[in-house]
Amino acid sequence: MSTALGTFIVTANISTMNVAFPDLEGTFVSASRGSLTWVLNSYTIAFAALLIPAGRLADRLGRRGVFRAGLAMFALSSVLVGAAPTLPVVIAARIGQGVGGAMVVPSSLGLLLAATPGSERTTTIAKWGSITALGVATGPSLGAFIVDGLGWRWAFLLLPPFCLVSYLLGRNTLPDTATNPDAPFPDLIGATFLATAMAGAAFAIVQVRPWGATSPGVLVAATAAAVAIGAVLVRSRHHPAPAFPLELFGIRSFRMANLATALQSGTLSASLLINVLWLTEGWGYSIFQAGLATLPSPLLVALLAPIIGRGGARYGIRLFAVPGAFLWGFGQWMYAGFVGVESNWWLHWLPASLVVAVGIAATFPLIAAAAVSEVGQTEFAVAGAINQVGRQLGATIGVAALVTLVGETGELGSFRQAWIAIGAMGPLSAIAVFLIGAGPRSAQTSAAATDQ
Repeated sequence: MSTALGTFIVTANISTMNVAFPDLEGTFVSASRGSLTWVLNSYTIAFAALLIPAGRLADRLGRRGVFRAGLAMFALSSVLVGAAPTLPVVIAARIGQGVGGAMVVPSSLGLLLAATPGSERTTTIAKWGSITALGVATGPSLGAFIVDGLGWRWAFLLLPPFCLVSYLLGRNTLPDTATNPDAPFPDLIGATFLATAMAGAAFAIVQVRPWGATSPGVLVAATAAAVAIGAVLVRSRHHPAPAFPLELFGIRSFRMANLATALQSGTLSASLLINVLWLTEGWGYSIFQAGLATLPSPLLVALLAPIIGRGGARYGIRLFAVPGAFLWGFGQWMYAGFVGVESNWWLHWLPASLVVAVGIAATFPLIAAAAVSEVGQTEFAVAGAINQVGRQLGATIGVAALVTLVGETGELGSFRQAWIAIGAMGPLSAIAVFLIGAGPRSAQTSAAATDQ
């Protein structure tokens, strides 16, 4: 319960900022929409860049200690975000949240898997993935109630008590996993290069509309991103504890699951933000009304994800996740086809949101399970961290691309283009899921053999 709550807090916080975005624009009126996206992207970049080093640190120093330290870092940074007087301070504090979140997530998964028999691993990871998906899906709804009543700052000021509850729940129950002080220290320089690559790519995409695709600033940022990712790959080939361990990508299920994760997370993050922006700008909803409008989707995810997770563990991941990927892509096209200038939530919004919810429930938990199903026990935390890197990388690029497509205006045509582009990622994700290949029984057998 402690690790579940910690993971839920971290993942829900990612999407909570989407619903707080309009209120944030009202606070920092002189900032462009592109500048404000760094409140979202600074978190995801720091989170993604440090996930793998934090996973290695958890395996080296002990997962329980790193988990608790991450909760403390996340709580302190949340207070700083809520109290920040200027936009640069908000962004800096969000980086701190990302550091704390990076410590919480891989250590929480590592704690769970260390105590799980190989035969039950797929089911356990699917449940953990359900919590992650639920956190992302419920963030906008929960955040809307807080933001509308108290303002966006309270969406962060209320987080420390939940971090404390997570700590107290696990104070006497979390297992004390073995440490390995002789393990090499994680590659923080490589992590810095990874953060630089993500930041450069996001900056280049965001500035395409105002500066032009061939402007010197965009080209320099894109070049810096390419050079940085090259540096990450070079260091990862030679460092004993690389920021991006390439050897795990020799496992097909791991490789394709992470590709599917990046595609789905990018589109889901973009969808969450675009939906809130349309409801508040296009249909003139208040933030509270927007939260109510988006509530049925996470409720359906919460209902279906555990059921589908058990089905995937028994009958095979592809049986559920492939059609699920098509479904959430089709749901985005439903937004593009149904939503008009006049507000009609029952006929034009709800059907699409429910289809998307079914797709999310059928994909996120099972793909998270597939990503680590054939990984050895000593690499649990790192493998889980890589899957989260794919998730955050996709989210960073997805949000940046969304801002470029929609721009500063609230025209329906721009939103439809964004929904169509988001929906197109569904079939691509389905192909990646299909290529994962192994069903749960073979994955479990492989995991059990690793334990022996």
